[in-house]
Amino acid sequence: MAEKSTKTADELDELRAEVERLTAALEEAKAFIEDSTAEGAGTAREKAEEIGERVQDGLVDLQKQIDAHPLPSAIIAFAIGLLIGRVISR
Repeated sequence: MAEKSTKTADELDELRAEVERLTAALEEAKAFIEDSTAEGAGTAREKAEEIGERVQDGLVDLQKQIDAHPLPSAIIAFAIGLLIGRVISR
């Protein structure tokens, strides 16, 4: 039983790390968009697309983690939505 608890805790830690990485990427995207308004639309669009691709790659990795660990994923799915909502609402 202790091994299963440790395994679940490790899975949660992995998912939390992924969420933190995605949150950091979203924060970076938000900061870039705010800063890029002075640079011009062309450059800003290119950078935004690059950051969007990084976020998309992170989401693909997150989906793989969710598929591999459905039970812990259900536990932190709410947390992911909350974090993304916080980032967007700022």
